[in-house]
Formats: sequence, C-alpha cells, structure tokens
Amino acid sequence: MLNGGATTLDITPPLGTLIPGLFHERRAEGVHDPLNVRSFVLERDGGGIAIVVCDLVGVSRTYLDRAKARIAESTGLAPERVLICCTHTHSGAQTGDDAYTAFLVERIADSVRMAWDGRDAAAVGWGCAQEGRPVFNRRFHMADGTVRTNPGIGNPDVVKAAGPVDPDVGVICIQKPDGEPVGLLCNYALHYVGGGDHEREISADYFGHFSRLIQRMRGKRFTAALSNGASGDINNHDVIGGSRSANDRHQHSERVAALLAAQALWVWNEMEFTGDLLPGGEMVEVALQRKARPSPADIARAREIDESGRGTMADRAFARRILRRMADVPDETRTWVQALRIGDLALVGVPGELLVRPGLEIKKRSPFGQTIVLELANDSVGYLPDEQACKEGGYEPEAALYSPGSGEKIVEAAVGLLDRLHCS
Repeated sequence: MLNGGATTLDITPPLGTLIPGLFHERRAEGVHDPLNVRSFVLERDGGGIAIVVCDLVGVSRTYLDRAKARIAESTGLAPERVLICCTHTHSGAQTGDDAYTAFLVERIADSVRMAWDGRDAAAVGWGCAQEGRPVFNRRFHMADGTVRTNPGIGNPDVVKAAGPVDPDVGVICIQKPDGEPVGLLCNYALHYVGGGDHEREISADYFGHFSRLIQRMRGKRFTAALSNGASGDINNHDVIGGSRSANDRHQHSERVAALLAAQALWVWNEMEFTGDLLPGGEMVEVALQRKARPSPADIARAREIDESGRGTMADRAFARRILRRMADVPDETRTWVQALRIGDLALVGVPGELLVRPGLEIKKRSPFGQTIVLELANDSVGYLPDEQACKEGGYEPEAALYSPGSGEKIVEAAVGLLDRLHCS
C-alpha cells in the first residue's frame, strides 16, 4: 500500500535580514507574505522519497546536507531519496553561517519528519499542461552581433530571441483514497515574478500566490507548492511584443500565478491516480571546474565598471564575479545531481540555475513518460549555461562561476541517473 503525507512550515526571517537577488544590498523592512518550506513524502513497503520546496533564492550544499542528515536520523530516508529545492524568490532571505540558516536547517528537517510521521494511505497522480503566455527567453541576438540579456522592452536593436522556452506545467498530486487532497506540487520554468516597488518586503513572490490560489480554486486546505524548472534564462517580459505594465508587483505576480493554478487544476481533474508503485531515488556527485583566475586586466576592467555603476547586465555580472564572487570559489566544486522515480514520472534535481535549453535536453533524453526538472536542488552553484550560451556571451555566462561545459556535465549526469532508475 502506498502512503503519502505533506506539511507546510513557516520559515519567515526577522526584519533586518539581507534579501538577495539584486545587484544592490537590501534588508527586510516588512513582510508582505510569509516564506514557507513545504514537504511531500511517498512511501511503500519501507521505501520512500521526500520532495522539499523552500521559498528562498537558493541554499548551498553545506546547509542542505546538514538538513538531509537530520532527516535521515528522524525518518530513515537516505540523502539520495530526499530532494530539497528552492523557488528562487528574489524577496526571500540570505543564508549562510548565521542563526537564521541554523533555524532553517532544523525547520526543513522538521517539515519532512512531520510529513513522514503523518503519512497515511494515499494515491498519487501526475500530468502536464502547456502555458506559454507568461514565459519569454530573456537572451536576445542584437543588431550589432552580440547577445544581450534583458535589452529593454521595445529595443529597436533586438533581432530575435537567442533561445527557447519551456511551457510545461508539470503537476503531481497526492490524495487520500476518498479523493481528499493531501498535497500538490507544480513545476514551471520561469525565473520568478516579483520585484519592483516593494523590494524591501519579504515575500514568496508568485510562488506564494500560487499556493494560496490553487487551494482557493479547489476549496480545500492542503499543502501546495510551485517549484522552479530550468529557467536560468527565462522571465516574464515580452521584449519584442511589449509587456503589460502593472501598477503593483503583487498584482502581476498574482496574475501569472492564477494562470498556472488554473492549468494545474485542469491537469488535476484529468489525472489517473494509483497506489501501485514503489518510489525510488538516486544521486551522484559531479565536479565543476572554476573559471580561470582573473588577470590584472580583468581586475582593472571590473573596478572601472564597479566604480562607474554603468554597463549592461553582463558588464555588472562580470564586475561582481571578478571583484567579489570568485575569491571564495575553489578550483573544483563538488555538487549533486539527483533523480527520483514515481512510477513513469521522473523528477530531476539540478544544483543551480540551469538554462532552459539543457533542461529541455534532459526531458528529451529521459526514458520516462514524464520528466520534471527542479532547479536549485540540493545546492546553489549559480548559473549553469551550456556551451552555446558561453560562446554567445551575455549575462548568464558572465555571471557563471564555472567553466564552459558545466551545463552539459549536469545533463549527462542527469540522463545517466534516469537511465539507471528506469532499469531498476
């Protein structure tokens, strides 16, 4: 018999907490809506998995490994069977060696333990819809032959988008045998929707709106989460066609969340549920090589950009990487790639902001009937561009800490895990 459970716990930080996600420093002066950690568990005959979604921009492996160790102690779930990912809200809390992150580690572990201890007879279903209206590749070929990220809405020098989008709305639902909902996990490849006038307020951004809206649409209380797909180069601004201007960021965040909630409800109503499956999971460590150490010329150029405060997103990313981010990056960083199996559904956890093209490659090469990619899973290593994006240049390759080929390395590791899981 399949058993399932789900739990939501608050992880909102205190005021004064640093809010990451932009080029300038911000500290929380208010809370628009809470941050949460949401956990989903499935178990049969002693074999189980857990999927955890945190309303945060990203959390490094150091702390998530600690959370997994605590989870193993309290539930017996091995680390390769626990996938912990972040939504990438740009209105969340910074994490590091501090009291908040220590609290977060325990809260993640508590969330999984509560879902595990509360598990009961259940069935699970999954499916996929398409919603292309709010997603746009943010990298563009320009008239001068360069590739730029976010070149500005209506920019006359834009030629065409430099990459695809992924309109899949992946949905997993756990319910009791009588049909009562236990938990719903949705996945969509969109960087985030938020920012703007209230940038010093804590918020889960559109991910939080989704959770509230899908429960309101169903008319039931249950654990609902929206996770992020491979969306390192995806946003919700229509540069060529012209984006709608919203007076308040929460108005637009709610608007996009409502589209996804409606699609999730559509998929949910068409699902076939089963309890006849055995969940599984595997994880592999991957070594990423850091970019070459900066030359004196690189440092001089970075200082000039930093002091002037001018330049494209790529220029500012270059300056920040050279002057601040590269100093603590070792020559080799070891990180995780993970895959979970739920019947003919596979979930792949990648450790950073994977661009959409390698994310689509994982789905294309997967042997499973449906595959969902969850980024910022088990680690937060920054951008993971593919070779093509590195050759083109632009913000994401400039911001990336690791050598070209990192995106392809993640893809190959993921496909290898999927092939093994499919044969097991």
